[in-house]
Amino acid sequence: MEISKNRVNPSNTPESGDSSAGGRRYGGVDKDERQRQRRERLIAAALAVFGEQGYHVSTVRDVCRHAELTSRYFYESFEGMEALFEAVYLSVSRELMTQTMAVLARTPLAPDQLAEAALRTFLEFIREDPRRARVMLIDAFTVGPGIQRISAESNSDFATVISSFIEMLFPDLRKVGLNPVLIGNGLVGSNVRLATMWVEEKCATPLEEMLRNMLAIFTASTEHARRLMAQVNAQPEAATPEAPKPRA
Repeated sequence: MEISKNRVNPSNTPESGDSSAGGRRYGGVDKDERQRQRRERLIAAALAVFGEQGYHVSTVRDVCRHAELTSRYFYESFEGMEALFEAVYLSVSRELMTQTMAVLARTPLAPDQLAEAALRTFLEFIREDPRRARVMLIDAFTVGPGIQRISAESNSDFATVISSFIEMLFPDLRKVGLNPVLIGNGLVGSNVRLATMWVEEKCATPLEEMLRNMLAIFTASTEHARRLMAQVNAQPEAATPEAPKPRA
């Protein structure tokens, strides 16, 4: 029987320095905390491995070697490589969301400034560690349906953030037939596509040029919304019909 390249037989040899006793404390750290730390080591190792060589040629052995753990501890936390990739993807996505929200919290409530702050954070996040970009923008679309669903949910979260700011800045937008939710999703889609192209060319285009072009799409949307709102506000209100005069 052929054994999957992504699996190796779990070893019964404990991690160096660990104890095989179930609930025992070792070095002042209990079993659950040791397991959590090993899981984090595996996630960090997987980001390095996936980011350098790609998910599809990576194996459990590769990740364990990088984490300096035996395969026994891999299967302690993950059913397989796809489950590990999901954990890595979620870790990177949460980190980006945390950084983005922190930047937006200290940015003035002006559409252009908010957009620039969020997009700059996104581009810098990718450029400072290209491994994140490979996980989020390339491998995530080829691992499997489960990861594609999680990726779609993550993009939806970012679209919700954008939509919320759009509704806050343009509260009457729906009156002119524009839907902030659709606009938010459209902006996320265009940003993901441009960022993917940027990653594929190894970020050769200067960051400021990428930022200008991403902002152009956002600015076009906000200017269109402003024009529509101005047209509606410029229209005279319909005359109020006179009340019927009482009969003599």
